[in-house]
Amino acid sequence: MASRSWIDTHVHLVDFLQAPADTAELRDALVRNGARRAVVFGLPVKKKWSVAEPVRPDYYLDDNAPCHYHSLTDATVLDLLPGLEAEGQLEVAPLICGFDPTDKLAIDHLEFVWSRSDRWAGIGEVMFRHDDLTNLTLGDVPAPDHEAMDAVLDFCAQRKVPISLHHDSASPGLPDRHEYVGKLENALDRHPTTSVVWCHAGVFRRTRPSNQLDLVRQLIERHARLTIELSWVLLDHITDGTDTDPDWIALLARHPDRFVVGTDTVASADTVDTRARQIHALLDALPDPAARCVAEDNAQTLWFP
Repeated sequence: MASRSWIDTHVHLVDFLQAPADTAELRDALVRNGARRAVVFGLPVKKKWSVAEPVRPDYYLDDNAPCHYHSLTDATVLDLLPGLEAEGQLEVAPLICGFDPTDKLAIDHLEFVWSRSDRWAGIGEVMFRHDDLTNLTLGDVPAPDHEAMDAVLDFCAQRKVPISLHHDSASPGLPDRHEYVGKLENALDRHPTTSVVWCHAGVFRRTRPSNQLDLVRQLIERHARLTIELSWVLLDHITDGTDTDPDWIALLARHPDRFVVGTDTVASADTVDTRARQIHALLDALPDPAARCVAEDNAQTLWFP
């Protein structure tokens, strides 16, 4: 078992076909790697198996068939909580994500789902710009500053809960432009009292945006309630599990209250093992007070008050 405890702030309990995780395996992987708490949620979209595709997909990129919004994901998350907490070794904070962020009626659905359980700890992961997934998802193009999101962001501020969002900073074809950051900043400016967690800081799979560290530095200096989640492929740019980028470590040490860590596992225990090694390497490279903030204190303030 890992010696340093931490909170995993990014655990999907279903995959892109909405198949649920093996909760015992996922729980054991988290605990084995030192996570004593986890922020858990479903996925807001479901991959379609089209009659035009001869092979059943396992992932949203497996073929050209679309994805659609899937609100049952939140009910699935609630059903899986007892399995995650069964042994008393893991405490979880579930989030709501099963709504269309371009639908002005989304707030009505959100309020209804929230009223169905006293377990909800926030909203997320809401999907906005997401490389290929944006093109594959049916409906309007989502954005953090979409009119439909104003009520959702106000909802979070009123209840004093955070919202986690996926929003790429750039497109695969224009990685140096960071052309989507303005949409994020518009939302942050309009809702300065809402706590927003930017998942993997806008870094995505197919392209490495340039100057991401400088972008993160500028955003946290401009927006007091923005937290940066170090997860998924962003971790690959910070550490290989042994060596760490000194510039990132310097930024975290300077602003330790603005970062959290997560695996971004999609219902996979194996992903927890892989990403946890990177997270431990990152935390070990920090001064101990900063490491405690990034590992646990910040996440506890946001989701486990």
